Amino acid sequence: MLSTYKTLLTKKQQLNSSTYLYHFDLIEPKEIIFIPGQYVILKVPSEKGPVSRLYSIASPNTKKNSFELIIEIIPGGLASNYLFSLKENTEVVFQGPAGLFKLKENDRAKIFMVMGTGIAPIRSILNSEFRIQNSKLFLFWGLKNYKDVYLFKESINYGLRITNFEFKICLSREQNLDMIPKEDQKYFEIGHVDTCFEKQLTDYELRIKDYEFYLCGGRDIVESLKRFLLRKNIQKEDIVFEKF
Repeated sequence: MLSTYKTLLTKKQQLNSSTYLYHFDLIEPKEIIFIPGQYVILKVPSEKGPVSRLYSIASPNTKKNSFELIIEIIPGGLASNYLFSLKENTEVVFQGPAGLFKLKENDRAKIFMVMGTGIAPIRSILNSEFRIQNSKLFLFWGLKNYKDVYLFKESINYGLRITNFEFKICLSREQNLDMIPKEDQKYFEIGHVDTCFEKQLTDYELRIKDYEFYLCGGRDIVESLKRFLLRKNIQKEDIVFEKF
């Protein structure tokens, strides 16, 4: 049974040209209990009645009186038009939480492969408390251009706080890394998520079958990544995914 949450939009922060971070404080009930990786359902007003849109929670589950969403605004989209026009201090109603995308709390190494705002549930997971010991965590985050990059310093801080965490931002439409400060270039690769991952396999001599994989992004991209991993003989039960 889903709960209904009356919230107040208290902060709307632009992350890049089309992506925003929305911060909602709970009005009623006062707390939300969720598993990192789950989503909430926004009821978007329309002429034919409310339309549901699903958004992964991007904040840690230790913050129970608020939550954050990372949302890309798509021109002409019903939900995008509604969210883009939302002003701070506006009341918004959600339902949830829901979804089965979550971190398996075992000692196996884990690879996150995400595209764009697919970073949202991974951000929630990495900022929450989890009970795994000595597991290698590797994030591959696909974006188109360097100008699209956001939450970069936060990603670096994960490595300072979480043992055995590394990440690569995969830029699919850049030709080189010359525009990136030299001290930051080690966090970037040219190419799509799958090609960046293949390069790491070679560079690190990774034993791919030792890993669990967590995929999040657009439907077509997630399906493509699943086929990519299955061709490498990764077992279906070792692939956890969320697509939108």
